[in-house]
Amino acid sequence: MTKRMTLSAEPNTEYANDIDKSLVMTRINSYSANASAILLMHGWGASSDIWNDCIESLRIHFDIYILDLPGHGLNADSSFVHAEDFVEHFTRQHFSAMPQKFAIIGWSLGGLLASLLAQKFSKRITALITIATNRSFVCHDDWLQAMPANVFDNFYQQLNKNDRAAVLNRFYALQVKDSASVRVDLKRLKKLLCDSVYGDKGLQCGLRWLADYDLLSCWDELSVPTLHQFGAHDNLVPRTAAELLTRQYPNSEINIFENSAHLPFISEREDWLASTVSFIKKNESQLIIDKREIEKSFSNAADNYDSIAVFQHAVGQKLMAYLPEGNVNRVLDLGAGTGYFSAALRQRYPAADRFEVDISARMLAFCQSRDVDAFQVQADIESLPFLSQSFDLIYSSLSIQWCHDLDKVFQGIADSLSVGGVAVLTTLVDGSLAELKQAWASVDNAVHVNEFECEATLKSSCEKSGLSVQQWSVEDDMQTFSTMRDLIRSVKDIGAHNMHPGRPKGLMGKNKYRQFVNTYNALRTERGQWPLTYRILYMVLQKNDR
Repeated sequence: MTKRMTLSAEPNTEYANDIDKSLVMTRINSYSANASAILLMHGWGASSDIWNDCIESLRIHFDIYILDLPGHGLNADSSFVHAEDFVEHFTRQHFSAMPQKFAIIGWSLGGLLASLLAQKFSKRITALITIATNRSFVCHDDWLQAMPANVFDNFYQQLNKNDRAAVLNRFYALQVKDSASVRVDLKRLKKLLCDSVYGDKGLQCGLRWLADYDLLSCWDELSVPTLHQFGAHDNLVPRTAAELLTRQYPNSEINIFENSAHLPFISEREDWLASTVSFIKKNESQLIIDKREIEKSFSNAADNYDSIAVFQHAVGQKLMAYLPEGNVNRVLDLGAGTGYFSAALRQRYPAADRFEVDISARMLAFCQSRDVDAFQVQADIESLPFLSQSFDLIYSSLSIQWCHDLDKVFQGIADSLSVGGVAVLTTLVDGSLAELKQAWASVDNAVHVNEFECEATLKSSCEKSGLSVQQWSVEDDMQTFSTMRDLIRSVKDIGAHNMHPGRPKGLMGKNKYRQFVNTYNALRTERGQWPLTYRILYMVLQKNDR
């Protein structure tokens, strides 16, 4: 049997008028080490048990978080008047315990709620998959491809008459009607949900959400990779809706399952699993910068790095002021680069053993020439090769921003520190290279600039690792350049040019570049200089005895 871990929290009294009980979420660990995560959200009149036939296949690839919607399953006694209240409460209660990046799969009403979550927290969502989710579930003047209003009203009136069993049975029949395997699907649907429990208030609220919400503005604003999945014979979400959405949202993917109605993950489970896993994996790979590119980029920059890395040296020198006093036995310089700060660390802690880590072998060759007594180790910051409690001090300046999994980074730092040990770190955060982003945004929607995490994400990863924050400060450092060419060269020469996998490929047209420069020109300083701002986070973290 699949083991589920229950994740719950104390009720939030801020929403006491709308909430009967706190939300409960379950987690199922993946069979794979270092698996990415998905959140599953079922539809109206079901429960998280609806996913049971898919769980074993999904957990081969993912850690799985499963949420019963208000009025359903484990959350049968919970209800929210407004969907936005549910989204706000769920994120406040559970987001801090979830991975920093995850995909969401939402079926029917769950797809509506998943869309609202993806709209609000786009930086944390790697992919959004909606299953049998319409732009509007109830027909209106601006969207005719939906359930007729009189049919929906009949459902709602029956539910208000406390005829829940009749409503659910009718709803089950509608979900499988006209599929290629009606009887098999209906039997399986009832079997999956035979033990599910419901709360009338939550069911009523869920129906109101289906009636009230049109996802037009939400889907228009989505910046998350999105796949909309439909059944060709769905009587609740007609095929004409899928076909129209294909034209309205050309940047989203649409997948129609030809033998399914409202339940493609039951009717065509294997095909649905293949489509779903492929889409999530494809978009995860596009979010991760290839470490081989990072190694190559900084190796190419190594010979001239120190002569041009004025900004990096200034930040690292300032970080020195945060170093602790007292005796230190073992020091780790994480992302050491050319070893520029090895002399300062040696002078500060002359009796300490010194270790220098970098992903670039060429950079480490410079380290060795600077400090023959230090130990050089070529390694990835996300997979540190050291034994637990190996270091009293970890120093790292402007390296963490190249990492994808911040939870792994800070856990690795915590594991490598001795009890009472200190990590003194800097990294770039969201807001860096803002001028570049603004100028490119006027040209197209492509990714032209490396993305940097926000403070909240970094702080959450620190807290998960058990490291306590001793100091935390953010500063903006505006560099200025005489020409645009000098500005671009400064980013490229230090190895920090755009390595995002979603960056445009091939040559750029003259018109696009001209538009980019014209927009940037409006940002020049009073003295005519071209500005480029870096936002730097300074951190001092300590490992305490738990």
